[in-house]
Amino acid sequence: MKAFTTLTLLTVLLATSGCGRDKAATPVTEGHEGHEGHGSANGASSKVPLKEIRGLRLMQVPESRREGAWYPAEATGDEGAQVILSAPVRGIVSGLLASPGRPVAPGAALAVVQSPELARLKADWTSSKAKLERTESEAAREVKLYEAQAGSRRELEAARSEVASARADEEASRLALEARGLRPDQAGATFTLRSPRAGVVGTWKVQVGQGIEAGQELGTFQGAFAALAKVELPLPVPEAWTPGTVTKVRSSDGHAWQGRLESAPMALSLDTRRLNYRLRLSGAALPMAGTPLEVYVPLAQGVSLPQSALQQMEGVWGVFVGEGDFAVFHPVKRGVELGTEVLVLEGVKPGETVVAEGAYLLKALQQKQSEPSEGGGHGH
Repeated sequence: MKAFTTLTLLTVLLATSGCGRDKAATPVTEGHEGHEGHGSANGASSKVPLKEIRGLRLMQVPESRREGAWYPAEATGDEGAQVILSAPVRGIVSGLLASPGRPVAPGAALAVVQSPELARLKADWTSSKAKLERTESEAAREVKLYEAQAGSRRELEAARSEVASARADEEASRLALEARGLRPDQAGATFTLRSPRAGVVGTWKVQVGQGIEAGQELGTFQGAFAALAKVELPLPVPEAWTPGTVTKVRSSDGHAWQGRLESAPMALSLDTRRLNYRLRLSGAALPMAGTPLEVYVPLAQGVSLPQSALQQMEGVWGVFVGEGDFAVFHPVKRGVELGTEVLVLEGVKPGETVVAEGAYLLKALQQKQSEPSEGGGHGH
């Protein structure tokens, strides 16, 4: 019985000792102890193994430099060179003779308006002019009769009074036409709208067959030569792009100008969601309004990286920087886009290795690692 008890106790001790060895011999998986290898809850500093992802392309960050880019622009006139086109009489648009954007000479016919009102004004002037001529002839006859003592002074004064009345009527009807910019002898039932100077029609706001009122806006007209260049820039705005900045402006036919930035807009345009800038041109013969131009915009100091290298994690832009066999997400300050590249202002250093293509795969893997497993753990 004593031998059995001793054997049982020895068996229990051996079992306990073996259990302790097994627990001590169990290896600690990398990343379990203290949850090393996992960053903050948003995963912004987690290490992602590069060897687990195929299709990645790495590149070294180039040297930082002050960049610049050519942006499309358009030659335009200032407010003094812009004209609102309108007709001085009511009528119906019977023809639009000038296409928007096509250069026209001074006095060129732009539109034709059929106007019953104009026809009535011309008829009034013609009638009053005929009446004046008749009364003047009658007054001349009365003068001869009076001088020959064959007529009375009373009849002469009446004839002269008729002339004064007819002259007033003729003058009123003539002024009614001249006030509308028309010469009475050239007026008729048709009004021809002509270009005020050399230039281009900007837009037509009426159609053929449409009835119009006197003074109604028919379209816009731009003087031939444009002293301004209009350019639209996306956000963020270059810090060096301030009023007074002088830069280069060019056209596709080899002409070049200096452009001085006049003002900075306060809000985005509603249609393009960009900022509109105007530059005053100088240094050469001015271009025609509507001429396509290019404006050189000096950008900030930074490095150029492919757009595919930048990823957004929880609203923060950044890149994956290689650290040995791993990649770590580094937040960056994003600048303007340069075609297929992006200007990065802060967050990376020249010579560092970043993931240029396939960074979205690392983003997906990091987001997966950051997700808690069922039960509140890390799901190992």
